[in-house]
Amino acid sequence: MSYKSLTVFLDNSAGSSRRLSFALSLAQQHGAHLHALHLTYSPIIMSDPYAVWAPMLVEWEESAQAKHDKAKLAFLEEAKKAGVAVDWLGFRSDDFRELIAHARASDLIVLGQRNPSDIEGDFGRGFPENVVLKLGRPVIFLPYVGEARSHFERVIVAWDGGREAARAMADALPILKEAKQVKILSISEHVDDDHDLPDVDIAAYLAMHGVSVEIERNENIAMAPAAWLLSRAADMDAQLLVMGAYGHSRITELVFGGVTRAIMSQMTLPVLMSH
Repeated sequence: MSYKSLTVFLDNSAGSSRRLSFALSLAQQHGAHLHALHLTYSPIIMSDPYAVWAPMLVEWEESAQAKHDKAKLAFLEEAKKAGVAVDWLGFRSDDFRELIAHARASDLIVLGQRNPSDIEGDFGRGFPENVVLKLGRPVIFLPYVGEARSHFERVIVAWDGGREAARAMADALPILKEAKQVKILSISEHVDDDHDLPDVDIAAYLAMHGVSVEIERNENIAMAPAAWLLSRAADMDAQLLVMGAYGHSRITELVFGGVTRAIMSQMTLPVLMSH
């Protein structure tokens, strides 16, 4: 069991080359085909009957095309060195629906965490967070700072007994089967019917797939769940955190925050999310 089709979202930001290296390494490990979706920022031009914006728009189009061509050349060169089968598609930031449609034809997506100081990677619409909600496919988010290793020897699975956590765990099976250490961190604080799968059942399920796990419950109620997950990840030098995305209602997440949003803003290691 492995990933055979991977997609990496590239752009003109400083972190794009790092994302590409990560995705190529992951594709090598799984013998996967890598699709590159290159996204270029598209400015919104208001109605302009006197064509005041026309010269600026032409200049922007030429600059965007030059960046796109440069990124494509670098991508093809790196893919050739890595010996990975690839293809390339370019999109503007207003092609969000088409971008998502192409990305759905993959086993796993590689995206970068939002870097608030890099405008080249800021595409609005809650990007990249909304991508995991729209895709229906697992997404690995890379932090924009720190090391991102694609060899996952030590993995943490955040478990709350809910649908999203179960989906993420199943989506991560090819990685979990190859890991040397997998730890389930139980953070269930729910009493509803959607969060009622016992930790021991999940450990038994993973064992059937050849994954040996340890289970640890969050006994430190004074520490927020996201902070506890990242703290334990640092303690065991984990290379990946697996978790469900937006386990609460989207409105609740927007108003009160939540574990998903906290992880997205504070991540210190790659995070595989599913929804």
